[in-house]
Amino acid sequence: MNWVKLGTMSRGMRGDAPRSGQPVWRNSYYEGQLEDRLWTPFMGGNTRLARRRIGAVMKVARDLERRTRLARQQQQPGAKNGVLGHVGLAVLEAMYRFYLDFRTGKCDPAIATIAAAVGHSYQAVHAALGRLAAKGFLGWWRRSKPREDADGAGPQVEQISNAYVMMLPRALEPLVDHLMRKAPPPDDAAWSAQQHNNEFKALLDAMSATDFLQATWTGSDEMGAILARMAASLDQQRESQKT
Repeated sequence: MNWVKLGTMSRGMRGDAPRSGQPVWRNSYYEGQLEDRLWTPFMGGNTRLARRRIGAVMKVARDLERRTRLARQQQQPGAKNGVLGHVGLAVLEAMYRFYLDFRTGKCDPAIATIAAAVGHSYQAVHAALGRLAAKGFLGWWRRSKPREDADGAGPQVEQISNAYVMMLPRALEPLVDHLMRKAPPPDDAAWSAQQHNNEFKALLDAMSATDFLQATWTGSDEMGAILARMAASLDQQRESQKT
């Protein structure tokens, strides 16, 4: 997927309010302009592989949430959420299991629809989508379309649901790929929760400090830069010990 091309698409191809004068969000693309470049079959449209992939992604996401929640509790006793939050996990699973079309990759539920499915408010779901996007678990593009009853007297376009693409943070791809390779068929009872936990913990512990920081840090840029230098120093020490 050509992210740069999509990100630099000319304003003239969008339903921007300043250009059209219509009540739609800025940077809204007209329906049909970019979907064919965003949506591709998920896991080749293979339902069995898609479900295994979703299971692996959700396991990685839950462990990331647990670890970052524990880290926050060291600084903020009583903190209830990590970088994704419990609503974020619920939204992520709903997007995969209810709204992603494996055959085409299409995924465009309305936020109100997601909110009803997960049992949380519109505002909570909107915030959760923002966290998922910020951490690289999904991307979204606003869309609009011409009004069917347009008569020239009022707004000629209207906002429609966003187009979503399900993604994964680059630092977490190896963990999901490993779970996909090692997992036997879903109906194999030997693939126990304990086996999942042990293998995942070993892989996560083997991640470089730099990769783990990139996958989890959500604080200020200034503190992030300090932690990045510390992580790089730690990684150098690890490498020197190997030699």
